[in-house]
Amino acid sequence: MFWAWAMLFCSLAPGGSFAAEKIRIFYSAITGEQSAFYIIKESGMFQKYGLDPEIIYLDSGTIAVQAMLSGEIQLGLLGSTAAISSSLRGSDIKIIAGMINHLTYVLMSDPKINRPDQLKGSKIAIARFGSLSDFGVRLALKRLNVALSDVTLLQLGGGQTARLAALKSGVVQAAIFAPPITRVAREQGFYSMLDMIKEKFEYAGSAIAASGAFLREKPDVAARFMRAYVAGIHYAKTHKEESMRITARYMKLDFNKERASLEETYNIFIQDVVQRKPYPTLEGIQRVLDLIAESDPKAKTAKPEQFVDTRLLAELDRSGVIDGLYK
Repeated sequence: MFWAWAMLFCSLAPGGSFAAEKIRIFYSAITGEQSAFYIIKESGMFQKYGLDPEIIYLDSGTIAVQAMLSGEIQLGLLGSTAAISSSLRGSDIKIIAGMINHLTYVLMSDPKINRPDQLKGSKIAIARFGSLSDFGVRLALKRLNVALSDVTLLQLGGGQTARLAALKSGVVQAAIFAPPITRVAREQGFYSMLDMIKEKFEYAGSAIAASGAFLREKPDVAARFMRAYVAGIHYAKTHKEESMRITARYMKLDFNKERASLEETYNIFIQDVVQRKPYPTLEGIQRVLDLIAESDPKAKTAKPEQFVDTRLLAELDRSGVIDGLYK
């Protein structure tokens, strides 16, 4: 039954006769990293492919997973870590598409701290424990050979702007950022301790996740979403000016004053990082498992393949739909 519905709706042309299906979709951060999602939302692709979406902001991966499992929300964009951790605890949450398959963070510090050993004894700002920013800092510290026990991770709500304010005020001595805030921080004199964007460090960052129950019970809706998702990525990649304006609006940036930062964000995330065929990365998922294994022994024997379900995306790929968008 799944494949019958999937094949029908993956080949569905826009403007079909199907009634718009109400669906609740969440996103989990207001950052340049997730800018592709805002662009997809504003492009109108969800409506074009027969969906009537209610888009909800949830800044906690744990809460988002709970909402999916309860059926309150059907699917959405979150850090892969939250989806994988939930699955390890026995849930049926699946990653159905990727968005960010590389770490797109820069660990930045007070300009007086310009060597890894100087981070010892410092406070480093993250969003929440278990968030992508948390795992990004942990990986950065590993690369820099700084023990986690030598620093204090400080949870700060309010997104990257709050972390930048804490760094400026001296509440913390380092923080992790993604574009466009990285550019702002550099212009204000903060030091780039480790640029993980340049390193192209493969890691399962943001991904589209859904519950297995939703995929089984509403395969037609899931297929419409996936068609809209890949079409929205195409829109983002082919509408630079509109995409930058959408990003500026969501991130509350002045389009004219911050154009250089917005262009950097667009070039990094939309043109480079986000893929036309957004398969999740198995190697990146393994890196997530390696980190989780430090506190959860179940992750040591888990296989990356058990956390993904890419049937809908693979059908669009096989049928030529994605390639057709770019011809």
